[in-house]
Amino acid sequence: MAITKEELILHVRTAKEKILQFQRFSLLFKLVLLAPALGWFAAFNLSKYIPADIRPKIDTTTLPYLEGRVLFGYSLQHWPRNLLEGEDRYVPLIYFLDLLSAFVYVIHFCFVWFFAIGIYVYYRKRTDQNGKPIINPWTFFWCWGWLNFLSVMTQLCWPTSPPWYNEMYGNKPPNYGMHGDPAGLENADQILHIPLFGSLYGQSPIVFGSFPSLHGAWPIMITIFTPTRKIFKVLGTVYASLVWWAAMYLNHHYLTDLLGGLLMVIVCYMGGMLLLRAILDKLQDRIYSRGGLAIVRINSQDKLQDLELVMVETHDEDEIENPTVDLDEIVINRPSMKKSRSRDLLETAAQKEQTIVHPPQMVTTNPPVNIVDLEPTLMSIPATPDSKRKEL
Repeated sequence: MAITKEELILHVRTAKEKILQFQRFSLLFKLVLLAPALGWFAAFNLSKYIPADIRPKIDTTTLPYLEGRVLFGYSLQHWPRNLLEGEDRYVPLIYFLDLLSAFVYVIHFCFVWFFAIGIYVYYRKRTDQNGKPIINPWTFFWCWGWLNFLSVMTQLCWPTSPPWYNEMYGNKPPNYGMHGDPAGLENADQILHIPLFGSLYGQSPIVFGSFPSLHGAWPIMITIFTPTRKIFKVLGTVYASLVWWAAMYLNHHYLTDLLGGLLMVIVCYMGGMLLLRAILDKLQDRIYSRGGLAIVRINSQDKLQDLELVMVETHDEDEIENPTVDLDEIVINRPSMKKSRSRDLLETAAQKEQTIVHPPQMVTTNPPVNIVDLEPTLMSIPATPDSKRKEL
């Protein structure tokens, strides 16, 4: 059955309406929050086209020196394999450490995308205290994009040699034409008989970008944006600890590189959130799409109804005593009304007390009369005619 042009236009408009109702935030707002990540992706992949003669000199001495100062001459590279004497006796343990570190290191590239999808599903129907949709995972992409962009710019402006280079070549001056090395990941390729990591790290456009470590920074940023439930925070901490250990075990990063990634996370998270607040104030009319505005409107109406119910239940007595008083006036001026009512009661009581007439007390100035003293007086009273008649 052929579809006419009018029916096709109707179907397209219907699909567009459903998409707009499903989305919470506008396309402009999403592009603004994704801009740092897009800038990082472009800078990372286009860096190989920068001419070598205008690039800065590769530093091979600063990071080993800082590592020695931080750890007091001790090294965490290949730990705990560097503590094993006679590796032939610990072959199963070494295989386990090699495969575990390789697995943790390789999921670094894809775990961040699964995490973004997970927090999108988790916050999809949740709102904040004001009834507005939660800006996740877009807030995560915003801070994560700034982290990657600033880290890559640091690596391009201050190129540093990784630990595997210093272990293989010492302080020999490197050049930008060298390819990356899988280092400890080569052991996993030999165990699996698949040249996975050798081909992956051999094609990296930034070979001398040891500081700061994005392998150490990404798990910290993920842990910060995990939901506030305790189990999520514990899992995020375990994941970050495993990645930090794998980075040093595989001889890809120094501890100073990981600490530099942690510092970059703190700067990008705090600075990114402050900048995001300014953007929200600037684009407050363009943040939400049609679906987001519907959520805000519905939640606002529900909160208004709940507020009215609470107000009615709380102030029933005031409405009965003063039925003509406005409900909003009762809520706003309730403390002053209580004070005035108590003051009126006190004044009424005082007026009633003043209107009561108490009988004055009889005050006698004469001294009390004794009955014994009155006997002679009673005896001397003259007799009346009736008394004389009684005597006769």
